[in-house]
Amino acid sequence: MPYLRRILVILILAQSSAVAQQPTTPEGMRIADHVRVLASDSCGGRGPATMGIEKAATYISKHFAEYGLQPAGRVAYADTFSLTTGVKLGAQNSVVFEVVIERPGVPLDKTKPTKLGWKLGSDYQPWGFSESGTVTGEVAFVGYGISSANYDDYKDINVKDKIVIVLRGLPKWAEKDEALKQSASLRAKATLARDKGALAVAFVNERGDSADVLARFGLDRLGKNSGIVALQVRRTPCSKIFPPKGMSLFTAETTIEQTKKPQSFVFANTRATVVTSLAFEEGVTQNIVGVVRGTDPSLAGEYVVIGAHYDHLGMGDENSLAASSTPSIHYGADDNASGTAGVIELAGRLSRNPGKRSVIFMTFSGEEKGLLGSKHWVSNPTIPLTSIVAMINMDMIGRLKDGKLNVQGLGTSSMWPAIIDSAKKDLPLVVSTTADGFGPSDHSSFTGKGIPVLFYFTGLHSDYHRPSDTWDKVNADGEALVLTMVERSLRLITDAPTRPDFTKGADKPAANQSSSIALKVTLGVIPDYSDDPQGLRLTGVKPGSPAEKAGLTGDDIMTKLGNTQIKNIYDLMTALGTFKPGDVAEVQFIRDGKTLTKRVEFVGK
Repeated sequence: MPYLRRILVILILAQSSAVAQQPTTPEGMRIADHVRVLASDSCGGRGPATMGIEKAATYISKHFAEYGLQPAGRVAYADTFSLTTGVKLGAQNSVVFEVVIERPGVPLDKTKPTKLGWKLGSDYQPWGFSESGTVTGEVAFVGYGISSANYDDYKDINVKDKIVIVLRGLPKWAEKDEALKQSASLRAKATLARDKGALAVAFVNERGDSADVLARFGLDRLGKNSGIVALQVRRTPCSKIFPPKGMSLFTAETTIEQTKKPQSFVFANTRATVVTSLAFEEGVTQNIVGVVRGTDPSLAGEYVVIGAHYDHLGMGDENSLAASSTPSIHYGADDNASGTAGVIELAGRLSRNPGKRSVIFMTFSGEEKGLLGSKHWVSNPTIPLTSIVAMINMDMIGRLKDGKLNVQGLGTSSMWPAIIDSAKKDLPLVVSTTADGFGPSDHSSFTGKGIPVLFYFTGLHSDYHRPSDTWDKVNADGEALVLTMVERSLRLITDAPTRPDFTKGADKPAANQSSSIALKVTLGVIPDYSDDPQGLRLTGVKPGSPAEKAGLTGDDIMTKLGNTQIKNIYDLMTALGTFKPGDVAEVQFIRDGKTLTKRVEFVGK
């Protein structure tokens, strides 16, 4: 399960890690064996495009072949695709300030500038979403870098062609202001600075224990195209470049806190040159796809997908929550060797006793990089999407505790409540449900294509995205119990006389999940989180939504909404935050290589 759950994990860090649990049933023993292999040193954390994940792919394919599953990839079981696997700093990265210090009796134009530099890696570093390039301009401080009707750091300052310094977070008095909270994310601030004409933005921490801590450098999973050079800088070196005769960083921050008024200003006699060079690493990985054919000739042409992602964080990437940045194997036993083991186990059961409809067993790669494997498959299916009647996803099903199981996607089909009630009958499970068919796992890719989904999940824990998520902590007997319910629901779908309907309106567009802050309006687009250099590609649009009424469809590439250039999901969230129900705006998008413009009228959520 990907990075979007990181904040939720903070709420449960006080919980102790699971202790070793020995399976007692044959099913539990098989599950434990699968998890032990997938979460082994040999598989090395299953990072996409690594030898470790290739070993895992071979293991899964071997079991599919042993069970007699028909290959449904492009080459045997393999559905290969390319992806961006990471980002590294290039050879040219520097920040140099030229400050003209006034001297009595010496004209400024005759004074040689003093050069000051920030040291890469200790004073500053680029963000993974920064553009590469060289920019030179005046330097300005723009407070918290936010703009709303009640508070606007940009109101009385022109930052065009300047390099701006922005405080992270919000002043304490603004933390309950929904309008300001909407603008508090790094990407929202970077988008705003870009749209105000800034050449670069340098984020500095607020006062506190983390003031001089640089965040982990790595790939931004929701898009690398930000359209602006973006840095993070430690507070101490940042403070030193503030003009000695002007307002200090401490004073400016304190004044904003005390007066609730912006303190933006251009640095006197100061220019900076920022050089950024980021090298994105590309690789090739694969989904594994096999089919058990249905027994009913009239229904065998319809398919239920049951899937799980089998990739994880390898030696620890930008999504790691490990305390140390030293590379170490992130085993990913629960996330998501447990779900992968579930796919293998159910493939064996269905191969021995097929249902009436056919079942596609699929393990996805690239989920931790932004659901890339599942998005690749639904965009380039090896079996027509019109034949897919439902998708069941299993992600982190290995830590069943007190019988608590969450099933999401209940609102995507009117058939689901009855199926879940029947599937859980007489099982010692405490089942909670969620209607939403979108979320930070691979079922979202299918929901976006109008396919009903169910998502099984046993909950977060303190080993999430850490090296301590090891095979011995998986509750294999508990997972076997979960798989009993999954198998029941699967068979009820495969043998139903009619295919499940897709309930329109119960789903929630994924664009609105990228922020914990509620927007006032909905657009109804379903974004493709994989990177596109032209803008934000859409997987689909919600039926009856403003986007659909405006004429947008799946595979359109949004490039502008209102006054905001759209390069990624963060830009879209920033733009949506500026509208209220009833507002009308122009939306610009690319379709079949042509740029089109439509008018969209927003509705309330």
